Amino acid sequence: MLNALKSIVFIFFISVYLFSDDDRQNNNKSLAPGISNLNNTAMLTPPVIEIHHVGLNTIDTLPDYIPPYSEVLVDVVINGGIEDETIEPGGIVLNWQVNSLNANVYVSSMPLLFNLLYQNWHYIKRVDPYGNGTKIYWWVTALNVDGEMSSTEIDSFVIGTLAIDDEPLPKSFNITGNYPNPFNPVTNINFTVEYITEIDLSIHAIDGRLVRRFLLNDLQPGNHSVNWDGKDQSLSQVPSGIYIYRLESESHTGTGKMTLIK
Repeated sequence: MLNALKSIVFIFFISVYLFSDDDRQNNNKSLAPGISNLNNTAMLTPPVIEIHHVGLNTIDTLPDYIPPYSEVLVDVVINGGIEDETIEPGGIVLNWQVNSLNANVYVSSMPLLFNLLYQNWHYIKRVDPYGNGTKIYWWVTALNVDGEMSSTEIDSFVIGTLAIDDEPLPKSFNITGNYPNPFNPVTNINFTVEYITEIDLSIHAIDGRLVRRFLLNDLQPGNHSVNWDGKDQSLSQVPSGIYIYRLESESHTGTGKMTLIK
């Protein structure tokens, strides 16, 4: 009788164990998809933006004096410089405003480039060129594929110089613009000379490349005009686009923008 009772108790515990084991397996199977989905839908952290370099080129830092119509380069590293698929394509953006924090915001997507020196990935873009005395407010934003955005603090720089010892720079000429503008195939660059001077007139492509140069010696006071026929130094016709003309004397520099349309 005792042996029969022991057998019944043994069979009971074996049944309980087997049932519990099956139940655990079923529960694990039902939980596994939920755990997987939770991992797949985990939110990403906002991108981490590091300002790596700001300058007129990739080597030198931004100088105290920034020549007019210089394109200031901004170089940033995102999430430590790794090749990161969580960044939204085109989501790293250089933003800037001209002369006021209430002005329109210009935006430009920063392309991804590999830095051989540092062996990591960088986003690099240049701020558009502006004339002497222009103040540029700029910052960088970064967006990941989850729609989370990061932003740097607003920084600024001034193109050229506004004054020396609180005194305005002396002027030897005034630019009165070019006409016609836009033009095809010829335009006249007009300016006024206030006293006898020499003027260096240079024409540049929007990327800063020198296109044409005129050296004007011993100009008399009064109105003057230089004709440009849309040709470079080798007298080859240049393509349509925006061009910058720069007039420079010993004491003053001025710039203007013109558009050639064909």
